[in-house]
Amino acid sequence: MSEVTRAFATTSVGRVRQRNEDAFLLMPEQDLYVVADGMGGHLRGDVAANLCVDAIRDWFTGKVGDDMMNRVAGAVRALFGLHSPGETDLVAAVDFANRVIYEMSVASTAFRGMGTTLVGTYFHGATLFVVYSGDSRLYRFRNGRLRQLSRDHSLLNEYLRLEMIRPEDAKNFPHRNVIMKALGLKERAELEFFRRRVRKGDVYLLSSDGLTDMVEDEEIEEILADGGSLEEMCQKLVDAAMESGGHDNITVMLVEYRGS
Repeated sequence: MSEVTRAFATTSVGRVRQRNEDAFLLMPEQDLYVVADGMGGHLRGDVAANLCVDAIRDWFTGKVGDDMMNRVAGAVRALFGLHSPGETDLVAAVDFANRVIYEMSVASTAFRGMGTTLVGTYFHGATLFVVYSGDSRLYRFRNGRLRQLSRDHSLLNEYLRLEMIRPEDAKNFPHRNVIMKALGLKERAELEFFRRRVRKGDVYLLSSDGLTDMVEDEEIEEILADGGSLEEMCQKLVDAAMESGGHDNITVMLVEYRGS
């Protein structure tokens, strides 16, 4: 177990869906955490999400061949200018996951068009490295305040950024579920990454949109401010999403930074 982080995650199919298309990965020994939200419905978003987390796990547990690892990692270093081995590995693992999903999608009409959002975090020293694609989110809870750190890759967010709609109209935006980026849709992964300094006691929330579409940030902040164990807080967040309708799968992960 990690001496730097501790984490808990839970997932629910919700009240409406018949299948859970979310998946998550906890690797505390690597201080690595991932949430994926599959897309495609009958196009098997559940397969995409599970392929994603399985591919990342395989990368970090040495189950991917050396030739593939060297080729992908080399391309990532050249493309993104990364130097930290851990950061390079995370981006390379995500790019590898994208390839696995894309190749299955192309090879079989049963899986054509499937994809998945992703948010992944890696802690090293006092730095948090974040990779994401789509609208699965990362928040930081620090000193009683919640702040969204990721930026949704969605049509809604583009309209808001360009001031084509007002924030108060966002809930009624007819295309709010249209995603602009995701893994598996193209041969090369479309993603963003960034770094943040971390502080002891920070709690980071990774979630699928099944939580954030149902529960406002203010309520999430209140639940985290009430405290409790990571398990208790995760369950309270899921319960809040269920009480608001549970229209989608709900995945919640909380990671506490315990370093100095």
